[in-house]
Order: sequence, then C-alpha cells, then structure tokens
Amino acid sequence: MLKSTKTICILLCCIAWTGGAALSDLAAAENENSFGAQQENVCTGVVYDASGQTVIGASIQVKGTTKGTVTDIDGNFSLGGVNPGDVLVISCISYVTQEIVWDGNPLKVVLAEDNMLLEEVVVVGFGTQKKVNATGAVSTVSSKDITSRPVNSVTDALQGVVAGMTLSTPSSGGTLNSNKSINIRGIGTIGSGSSVTPLILIDGMEGTLESLNPQDVESISVLKDASASSIYGSRAAVGVILVTTKSGKEGKTVVNYNNSFRFNSPLNMPDMMDSYSWAVYMNTASINSGNGAWFSEKKLADIKAAQKDPSMQTMFKNSNNRWEVWDSNDILPIANTDWLKEQFGNSFSHEHTLSVNGGSEKIRYYFSANYLN
Repeated sequence: MLKSTKTICILLCCIAWTGGAALSDLAAAENENSFGAQQENVCTGVVYDASGQTVIGASIQVKGTTKGTVTDIDGNFSLGGVNPGDVLVISCISYVTQEIVWDGNPLKVVLAEDNMLLEEVVVVGFGTQKKVNATGAVSTVSSKDITSRPVNSVTDALQGVVAGMTLSTPSSGGTLNSNKSINIRGIGTIGSGSSVTPLILIDGMEGTLESLNPQDVESISVLKDASASSIYGSRAAVGVILVTTKSGKEGKTVVNYNNSFRFNSPLNMPDMMDSYSWAVYMNTASINSGNGAWFSEKKLADIKAAQKDPSMQTMFKNSNNRWEVWDSNDILPIANTDWLKEQFGNSFSHEHTLSVNGGSEKIRYYFSANYLN
C-alpha cells in the first residue's frame, strides 16, 4: 500500500508542475497580445495648412468621446486608445474643421483656411488682426472687388470703393503717362515746394499702384487713422495703402487665363457745330459788335468745299514749322473735326492676363503677364 501511495503522489506532482508551466505561458501570451493591441491603437499624424506649413495647437479628438490631444510645435500628434473606424475631429482657429475616419495608418491632414473668418482679417503694420479689434480706421478691398471692374489700373479700381478716399486727375487733365493723385487724410506740406502723399507699400516695399496688374492683387488695406504714424513714421500722416499680391500655392501647376473686351461710349455729349456754321456765327457776332466779318466769302466757300471733299488739305504749317488746322495766310479753320468725339468718343479695348502658379513644401512660384490695348 505504501509503494502505491508514493507512486500516486509523484504522478500528481508532475501533473501540477506541468499545469503551472502551461498557465505561465498563457499569461505571458496574454500580456504580449495586450501590449501589441495597445501599440496598434495609437493614432499618429501631422497637420498642415494649405501652404504646406505645419499647424501648431490643432485639436484632435475622437468623435463622441473625451479622448483628444493637440499638435506640437512641429505639427505632430499622437493619440492612444483609438480603434480603426473611429472618427477623428481635427479643428483649429481660422481653419475649417475636418472629420476623418482612421484606418490604422499614420495621418497627413491638410486644413483649409476658413474664408468667412479671413474676410474679417485686415493688414495692420507688420501683421494682421481681426477687423473688429482694429483701433484705427481701416478699409479693406478684396481681389474680387478689383478684378470684377473693367478698369485699366489698380488706382481706377479703387475709385468709389474706399470710403473717404478721393482720386483726382492732374492739372493737365487725363494726359498720357500721368498718374492720379490720391487723397485720404487731406493734403500736407512741410515748407515751400514740399508735399505729402499717402504711403503705398506693395508686399512691404514702397511702390506705385500704376505698376501693378489688377489681376495680381490679393487684397488692399487702407489705413486712414493717424495712429498709422506710430508704425510707419511721418510718411503715414496722410494715410497708408498696403497692397498684398498673389503668391504660389502648394500643389499641381495651375494655369489661369482671363480676358476682357470693353466697349466705351460717353453719355450726354454735346453736339459740336460744323466749321461752316461756326464761321457764319463768328461773322455775325463780329458784325453785330461793330467790327468787320472774320471770314470772306471766298473763305466760306473754301470751308464748304473742304466739307464736301475729304481729300482737300486741312492742315497747314505755321511760322514755327508746326502743323495745325489754321491757314498760314489767315485764320481759316478749314477742318471739320469734332474734337470732343475724337478725344472722348466711342472706343474699344481688350485685356489679356496669363498666370502660372504651383509649388511644393519647399518652394512655391507665381508668374504672370498682362497685355492691355
């Protein structure tokens, strides 16, 4: 009986030892599976904006839960406890919120700018701020306001768009190569012969509006408050015009072509008297005032003949060897030209603009050309 008892005890011990080893292996396997599952449920990624710059402080949250995190200084994020198929909500101020279904792979998120918010952002000095927070008087003009108007220059596009800004032609009128003067806060002078005009900055550099293609302008901010002098100095005393031009965007190369065909016709123009009727009236007025007639009957006949025969000479050289519409021997306006119609009559113009833009994360480009006739 004792020998049999010992045999049974040894057998039980072997069974117990074998079972313990199996339990130990099972626990290790469970720990390994748990660790692997925990590693697989970590969602990582990077958040960029439309220009390819990383977004700092963007919020990433599992929809319907309190699980969330924010991007670091490099735009990276890591969020544990996320299961494939969960919906991630990515949001940031001034960007459109996105919802993405996680498939278990690292994410590359590109946030689009919220244009509704950007419309209320204005350029002030060397930065931007919300329009409602600007302490000075600031007016903004978008690219839509400029390109939608059939004008020849950016200066003409600002006519009637900015409250308080007036534009006027020089004393010589609308002569060729002359620029319009801009008045925002009045006219200032410092001593005889000096003048102060609004400061015009194009992408941070001083320039002229006439040198810009209207199609290349992204936005214009007009600082009309005297507080602008604290940033730009005495040149800002009568106002500052800040112009931001368009720039390239990350992505495929995009080619844009725009054209414009314009027909101009003035309204309420006076009818100019023909040369013969004018000569008769001048004769009558001169005789009624007690003087003799200006034009003889022969001269009146020559004027009538010139009206019937377009090939007849109507331009003559004067003593300075310059051509004019007067007879060198007498004041005879033979020509029958409607000068008002010549200067301000019906006209046709056409404009063509071509631009190419694109780029990558490291470099962006924007090329444009404009033709106006």
